[in-house]
Amino acid sequence: MQSGNKTPKHTYFAAANTAGGFYSCFDTLYSPDSGEWEKIYIIKGGPGTGKSSFMRRVAEAAEERGYAVEYDLCSSDPASLDGIRIPARGLAMMDGTAPHARDPKCPGAVEEIINMGMFFRVGKLKEALPDIRAAQEANAAAHRLAARYLRAAGILAEGQRILAAPAYLEEKAERTATRLLRGIRGGEPGTETLRFTTAISTAGIVHLPTAELLAEERIYVSDKKGLADFFFETLCCETRRRGIPFTRFASPLDPARTEGLYLPASGRLFMTDRYGKQNDTDPIINTDRFFEKNRLSSVREKYRFAAKCREELMDGACRSLCEAGEHHDALESHYIAAMDFDTKEAYTNRFIRTLFGTKRKK
Repeated sequence: MQSGNKTPKHTYFAAANTAGGFYSCFDTLYSPDSGEWEKIYIIKGGPGTGKSSFMRRVAEAAEERGYAVEYDLCSSDPASLDGIRIPARGLAMMDGTAPHARDPKCPGAVEEIINMGMFFRVGKLKEALPDIRAAQEANAAAHRLAARYLRAAGILAEGQRILAAPAYLEEKAERTATRLLRGIRGGEPGTETLRFTTAISTAGIVHLPTAELLAEERIYVSDKKGLADFFFETLCCETRRRGIPFTRFASPLDPARTEGLYLPASGRLFMTDRYGKQNDTDPIINTDRFFEKNRLSSVREKYRFAAKCREELMDGACRSLCEAGEHHDALESHYIAAMDFDTKEAYTNRFIRTLFGTKRKK
């Protein structure tokens, strides 16, 4: 498991490779109907055409002028950027190619396509067509295998929940949740936001410390036995009941499950300790006390066996995604060789000047 400590502060994943297939938040985060965006640029083009670097250049220019930028990394390849959002300018940009392919819903009025294909040297791509197709097929096959591993891992994770559920002391957990939320003012019901800060990717399981860095107070929930999700479910229910606005950080394997909860009204974050702690002094909730020991002991061997199998399947999924990444790199190399990057660079500079002008923050 890797941690993205060098990523910008407001950095997330807008999608996830899950047990149920590819899960996307792009339609919500980059919606032309939300009223949040005056302009959404949809970037098209093949792999290696510079979609990610183009968005990074725009983001850097925005930050140089004092605008806060929110970054959405690719959930399959965290080194790549899938989108940026600049709320103060009502501006968003996203990669509009598969697996989150997007065509404008309100072309011109809100959305506009930028086609990186205009910088192709088409002759070079035609020459490389057999190799391009071979890399595409190999990449797709590796992704299909990873999806099968994740589907099986999801089944075992649900099996673990079924085994542990009878031992869960829900009323005791509810009392703890009530105490932890005491004094936090509620708001309008339904003010709930979904975010991902963990991805199952070509680089393994990658966790971004975005939530931990944003929070004023961090409380960790122990997950050494994989049981933290039960308490998070109780905590979410109690938070909703009180009408407290919150951001829910979803599990990448199953987005219905929770690995973190941020309450902006108090600056308080509840986060699994699965990815370590930000500071050694941050308090931790021991989830063992929410389970009846005798009941849990009666299914311990079955639970451990399921956990071991699930971990092996997750490792297999990560290995397959790593293989997919290698084929994707091969695919990118053909497009990189066919790109006129000098012309693209000149276009990028003109685009930034048109968007922001030439004045930078002093």
